[in-house]
Amino acid sequence: MSWMGKILGGGLGFVFGGPIGAVFGAALGHQAFDADSRSGTLSGLENKQGIYFAATFSMLGKLAKADGKVSQQEIDVIDRIMRDNLRLPEDARKLAINIFNAAKDADDAFEDYAQQFYDEFGRAEVVLVSIIDLLLVVAYADGELHASEEAMIKSAVHIFGLDAQYAQIKGRFTGQGQIDDVNQCYQILGCHEEDDTATIKRKYRKLAMEYHPDRIQSKGMTPELASAAEEKFKDIQHAWDVIEKQRK
Repeated sequence: MSWMGKILGGGLGFVFGGPIGAVFGAALGHQAFDADSRSGTLSGLENKQGIYFAATFSMLGKLAKADGKVSQQEIDVIDRIMRDNLRLPEDARKLAINIFNAAKDADDAFEDYAQQFYDEFGRAEVVLVSIIDLLLVVAYADGELHASEEAMIKSAVHIFGLDAQYAQIKGRFTGQGQIDDVNQCYQILGCHEEDDTATIKRKYRKLAMEYHPDRIQSKGMTPELASAAEEKFKDIQHAWDVIEKQRK
């Protein structure tokens, strides 16, 4: 049984506090529990997955309210991303919406959620990058990255210690359609055109291993959000294919 099944089955819930725990508790207060589910104690990994899920939608709630209010367009974007990009099942989508709503109206700042997330996942850089990537997916969903949204995302980037990598993370969102531009492909792999093929291949293999959805899940990413990692994983593979063909 997954972490969500245990919680929604009325099991022994999360064992974390702070602003994320408070939002999670408020969200669960509005969640309909499945009386047929079996409860259980959360394992260490399941507890981390609960933190990841709650932190993600807490930060998205604050991001949507970056300009002072949440518009219907932003609500529609979040809903579409949950359904189409993340492919969340109904129970997960309901819990995500409850967390989103609880966080956007909470007194805690976006940075408070980002700091607690870093305190939990600071040693797993790939997990930190994955949530910045997801925040950018949402911010760019309407075709434009607004200044207030980017300022908020950059605050998380700074807390996570990813300032030097931000341009590279953001790079895949600035192109149009399929990533076929060779320069952008080098950027995705963290390489330069003057690097030899063996060096580029080593970096590609390292990134492909780090961003494999199964590996990220083992560090705390929830199965419900694994599709975000899959997109990054596909971009890494595609970037290598483009570069390899160009060099041949």
